[in-house]
Amino acid sequence: MRLKVFSVYDSKAEAYLQPFFSATVGMAMRSFGDAVKDEGHQFHKHAADYTLFQIGEFEDDTGRMKALEAHVNLGSAIEYLS
Repeated sequence: MRLKVFSVYDSKAEAYLQPFFSATVGMAMRSFGDAVKDEGHQFHKHAADYTLFQIGEFEDDTGRMKALEAHVNLGSAIEYLS
């Protein structure tokens, strides 16, 4: 199965957070959106600082990971609040 690889960029830390895997872009966006809407989560508290990116793909049958040439911006946390 081919999984997509995502990471959230923290503009204040100037770093990407630990990547996570999802079967589809839509599922990753929903997970990020759920975290953003959770008032106790750092993504909600500092929404202006975080942006979701798709950064690659992972093949679970071969163990190979492929980075995307250009990260795909899937929106800032502020966009998920509205």
